[in-house]
Amino acid sequence: MFKNLTIRKRIMAILIIVYVVSLVVAVIGGWIVLKQDTIRESEEKATILLASMKAARTYLKKVLRPRLQEILPGQFVLEGMSSTFMSIGVSKFVQEKHPEYIYKVAAPNPLNRNNLSDEFEQSVIESFSKGGVKEWKGFMEKRGKTFYSVALPIVAEAKCLRCHGDPNDTYPSLLARYGNKSGYGWNAGSVVGGLFVYVPADIAIAQAKKKLLYFTIGFSVFFLIVLVVVDRILIGSVVSPIENFVRVADDISKGRLDREFTVTTNDEMKAIADAFTRMKVSLAKAMDILKER
Repeated sequence: MFKNLTIRKRIMAILIIVYVVSLVVAVIGGWIVLKQDTIRESEEKATILLASMKAARTYLKKVLRPRLQEILPGQFVLEGMSSTFMSIGVSKFVQEKHPEYIYKVAAPNPLNRNNLSDEFEQSVIESFSKGGVKEWKGFMEKRGKTFYSVALPIVAEAKCLRCHGDPNDTYPSLLARYGNKSGYGWNAGSVVGGLFVYVPADIAIAQAKKKLLYFTIGFSVFFLIVLVVVDRILIGSVVSPIENFVRVADDISKGRLDREFTVTTNDEMKAIADAFTRMKVSLAKAMDILKER
């Protein structure tokens, strides 16, 4: 492959191959690192939002709802007793400052049809129902955009059946608001839905790609500078002395014994020059001996 190339071109070709291989390795490695960083950042945001919504639901179940039931026995105040209604309401205030974040309580059989699970959410809920999966997280496409989603299962408790069991036993206010067609027939201990948080990942991915582009440009510029420097060093310390050796040796082979092998460095090139000089002296002596005969 390199047989017909000069030393200078051969070294440059090797350096270019090293550049291409190292660039590919660096770009792939850089993308993996940046993607992991994007996942970590997106997961952190989604987890914080989901934990906040879950904490709000827990507060309603353990504090707010029992207190309201003491004050208003036999009544159901949706805004203060429904964890789903309340957490969605809280999320709307969050979205006022962060409209790109999405929080959804999704179920295949919801009381409020606005909470009906879509195809993606249904598949995640089914994986929860099968057992073994306690949390889902990953990238997905929604509304033509890329999101990082984190989801947790909703497991029906015995207390939930007062509203979601037999529609004939539920609160009249719920029947008046949502009807009796959906949101009933739940069983205690079964997975009936999921809490989903969607954090936009398009911006983070675009930033990661931009960082990778800047890295690639910087790496290429650095390697180009290295090539130029190496080329200059090679010309001055290796290529030029060798070319000089070739010219002088060619002249000596033609009988010009006055030519000298000159080297300004004190390295291997100097050793080669001294060896060529000794050969020239030996050749001159041999030629003198032949002339005398």
